[in-house]
Amino acid sequence: MKFTYSDKELEKWMVENSQLLMGRGGFKALIAEMKVAEDAGSEFINADGYDEIHPKKGKIETKYTSVILTGKCLRINSAGENKRNKFDFIRIIDGVNQKIFLLPHDVYYKETKRYGGELRWSCSYNKTDRVQVSNTNLLLKYEITK
Repeated sequence: MKFTYSDKELEKWMVENSQLLMGRGGFKALIAEMKVAEDAGSEFINADGYDEIHPKKGKIETKYTSVILTGKCLRINSAGENKRNKFDFIRIIDGVNQKIFLLPHDVYYKETKRYGGELRWSCSYNKTDRVQVSNTNLLLKYEITK
């Protein structure tokens, strides 16, 4: 087997396979996390419990979703007790409806209904359903894109 894993060869492979990579949720989420940090004027860190440091807001954990689940829900995962007290804000990016939310740490932990590390809300934002009403309303209260 030939060694084809230099930075140059990996970059070439990445460009040639960008559509394949964009179909992978984790890869797309990482790109979104890096880009939103840059757009917000933050330093991207990708540390345990937060993804960026903003000069005024502090530590921000970003979660991205672009998949509608059965039951017409959107969700983020890995945002439970494993993240408690590690960030100042959690930013949730809804890639389906093109919305961004920024919730303070204490609001997230005190006011959301989570299932372990998972947070679910309505994909239609309760325009056509009554799915996860309290989580949906809370997110809308902290929406930063309209």
